[in-house]
Amino acid sequence: MKMNNRFIYGILSIVLAAVIAFIAIPAVTSRTSSTCEIVRMKTAVTRGTLITTEDLELVEVGGFNLPDSVARRIEDVAGTYAAADLYPGDYLLPEKVSSVPLSSDLSLNEIPDGMVAISITTQTLATALSDKLQSGDIIRLYHYDDNNVLEPVSDIPELRFLKVLSVSDSKGLDVDYTTPPEEDEEKQQTATITVLATPEQAMLLTRYENEGVLHVALISRGNEKLAKELLERQAEILTSLYGDGLELSDEELESSMNTSGQSEPEAEGGENSSTKPDDSHDKEPEETSGEE
Repeated sequence: MKMNNRFIYGILSIVLAAVIAFIAIPAVTSRTSSTCEIVRMKTAVTRGTLITTEDLELVEVGGFNLPDSVARRIEDVAGTYAAADLYPGDYLLPEKVSSVPLSSDLSLNEIPDGMVAISITTQTLATALSDKLQSGDIIRLYHYDDNNVLEPVSDIPELRFLKVLSVSDSKGLDVDYTTPPEEDEEKQQTATITVLATPEQAMLLTRYENEGVLHVALISRGNEKLAKELLERQAEILTSLYGDGLELSDEELESSMNTSGQSEPEAEGGENSSTKPDDSHDKEPEETSGEE
């Protein structure tokens, strides 16, 4: 019986060795030795630059462990824009190129569908929150109109929670207040604030900027969870005012804007003004301070 087991084990070992020698090894060798042509960078290209045929070359490389999505034809890449800094010898994958021009401002490359980016002018140091705003801040806008004697300041339900995309100076250059300026460097001052908005909010911003002064109040900074909650709360307010996203006529939108412009700020614990069309729209939501 022992001799029979040894015989069987011997036969299995021989068969296994034959499989490895005549099937497995040739298959691996074939894969590692196979080659294919791919597109590779020939020159250095900075992010956002148009890639031309002069920047590219076709090279033959080993196909082992080569990503399936790597570019294999020059015409597939020429005419696209570099989505990152590219250097000679770089393989070209889909995430490294873009079919559309890229903005120098990354936040403007990822605007959600149905939203817009719009800038508002800051007329004084106070209205710009003393030049302390940063990208990603959640802000509230108050409108001051000196032509309105009875209610010169209004709290606008549609503009209670807005996300700041960027802060720019008078030359349109992004301002970074996270680091202090160098000793010989002149401090940049906020001239415009770019925010993420719905078309309805954008129309209100355009209207109010040309009918008075918009003052900025900081609601949240550095708290992603709170920022998300506040933006969701703003979306709920917009839904209650304008419906579930159905497109409004110009007359309906103008009527809604006129109504919201008549609301006045609520004092904490106070009652809503009798001129407000709907308590649920103008009730001040409870907030948590973002300065944590």
